[in-house]
Amino acid sequence: MKESLQNIGELIAEPSGTFTRLKSQPKWGIAFLIFYVVSAFMVWAILPYSEALMTSQFTQNDLQPEQIEAAENMARIMMNLMVFILPVFAILFFILGSALLKLAARWIIKNDTLRFRHIYAAVIHISLIGCVIQLVNTALLLVFRDVGDVNSAADLKMIPGLHLLFGEGVAPKLAILLSHINPLSLWLIAVMAIAVSILADVEKTRARITAVILWGLSILPEVISAT
Repeated sequence: MKESLQNIGELIAEPSGTFTRLKSQPKWGIAFLIFYVVSAFMVWAILPYSEALMTSQFTQNDLQPEQIEAAENMARIMMNLMVFILPVFAILFFILGSALLKLAARWIIKNDTLRFRHIYAAVIHISLIGCVIQLVNTALLLVFRDVGDVNSAADLKMIPGLHLLFGEGVAPKLAILLSHINPLSLWLIAVMAIAVSILADVEKTRARITAVILWGLSILPEVISAT
């Protein structure tokens, strides 16, 4: 447990130490537990904003009042269940992502020594950086935005990013993409580059390019589904 906590602590202060240890001892249990607790808290904290976003989307689709009410009730139930089923989806996502990265390490980077368990542990630890970023966004959302002001997914993005330069006339998908271009995303990309460099034994420039590509792929589902 001591090494696991040390890995989490150094993830912010000295990420190279974290990934160096994960390369020899890929422990991830405590990191995943923290990821789940923080993620579940954020789902609960922004529930009113999520409901407001759903109502706005249903209204834009010209549904009848009774249809809107039924859809809202179903969506509310699903969001409440997300607090409990989040670990299942997270594990599946981490497994799928780690498997794809393992294939990439073998066929693109030509590294056959990198094992799935090392990638999996690294992915879960990197997700903690994403949790910190989302936690900052959630805090800003709760303090500075009223529930009634939420009309699109971009309205939930409070960390200063490029989307703030274009006002409300930007297409939802482009707004979400631009919102991810912010200082904290640069921090996430930097940590990913360190992980790639240490785990895959590649030089820093190649690791940075790989990190940018992986970051782009990680935000792609959110960008595509934005309305």
